[in-house]
Amino acid sequence: MSPSAPAVEARGLGLTYPSGRTGLEPLDLEIDPGEIVVILGPNGSGKSTLLRLLATDLRPTRGSLTLLGDPVRGGLSRLRRKIAFASDTPVHFEPLTGAENAEIFQSLVPPDEDGDGFAVRDPVARRLERLLAAFELDQASQVPVSEYSFGMRRKLLLVEALSLRTRLVLLDEPSVGLDPAGVDALRVEIGRRSGEGAAVIMASNEIRQVPSWAERVLFLHRGQLIEDAPLQRLLGALKGRTRIEIDLLRSLATSPVEELSELSGVERVRVDPNRIVVDSSDAGRPLTSLVALLVKRGGRIRDIRVREPGLGDLFLTLTGVPLEETPEPPGGQEGDTL
Repeated sequence: MSPSAPAVEARGLGLTYPSGRTGLEPLDLEIDPGEIVVILGPNGSGKSTLLRLLATDLRPTRGSLTLLGDPVRGGLSRLRRKIAFASDTPVHFEPLTGAENAEIFQSLVPPDEDGDGFAVRDPVARRLERLLAAFELDQASQVPVSEYSFGMRRKLLLVEALSLRTRLVLLDEPSVGLDPAGVDALRVEIGRRSGEGAAVIMASNEIRQVPSWAERVLFLHRGQLIEDAPLQRLLGALKGRTRIEIDLLRSLATSPVEELSELSGVERVRVDPNRIVVDSSDAGRPLTSLVALLVKRGGRIRDIRVREPGLGDLFLTLTGVPLEETPEPPGGQEGDTL
C-alpha cells in the first residue's frame, strides 16, 4: 500500500440483510493511515455492521470498498492478514493459556508481507510481553483461558488485536468489561498503534471515554451516517451551550413548556413530572429567569444542576434519540479476577 493511500475508502457502501432489514444505508467514507476514529450510536444504529464490513466479515450489498489499497472482492485471505479485528464477543481456544492464544493469532500475520516498509517498534515477543503486562494479564498468561473472567477475556482479546502487525485495527466496544487500569492501557496502546501508522477504528456507545482517545467521530443512527467530523470541531459546536436541570418537590399543575421556551437563550425544553431540563445557547444566563418563572407558577425547587453538554447531548440534538450507556458485562462485575 502506498503511504499516501487511504486505509479505508468506501463509496456508496451499504448492506441489506437477507431478512430485508437495512443494516447500513449507503455511505461514503475515507480514513487515512494513523487516524483514530470512533463510531458512536445507540444499539442497533449500524456500528457493528460497519465494523464487520470493514473486517470483511460481511460483504456489502451496495457500493464499493477498498481496504489498504485492495478492493474487497474475490479471495480475501491475503487481505484479512492485514486487519486486526476484536469483535464484541471474545473468541478463544479455551484449553490453551492466554499467552498461547495470543501467539496463535500473531502467527497468522506474517511480518511485512508486502515488503512495503511497515514495521512496529518492538519485536513480536517483547511486544506481547509488554501488552500482557499493560493489561495486567502477565500473572495469568500461563493459565487456561477457561479459567478467565469476562473482563480478563476482554483484555486478552485486545492484547491479541493490538499486538498484530497490521495497518488496520478494528475494535468493537473495546472498553466493555475493562477496569480503570484496562481502560488506561487501551488508551495508551491505541495511541501507539496510531503512531506506527495503523488506522484505528472503534465502535462504541460509551461517550465518557471518547474525548480521551478519538481524533474523529462518526455518528450513526438507524443505519445512516449523520455526522462525520473531527472531535474538536464537534466539541466546538457545543461552545457556549449549557444544560440546566431543575428538580421539583412536586409537579406543576400545568406544563410550563411554552413559557420556558420563550425565555432568552433557551433552545430546548423537556418537562418530566418533577424535573425541568433546559438546553441553553447562552451558557447559564437563563437560570435566573427559569427559577423566577417556576416559582411564580408555584413550583417548589429541590435541586438545580448546571453542566456543560457533551457528545451525547449533540447526538440527541441531531437525532432526538439518546445514546445508551454501555450495559453491564455478563458473567460478573468489571475487573473480576481468577
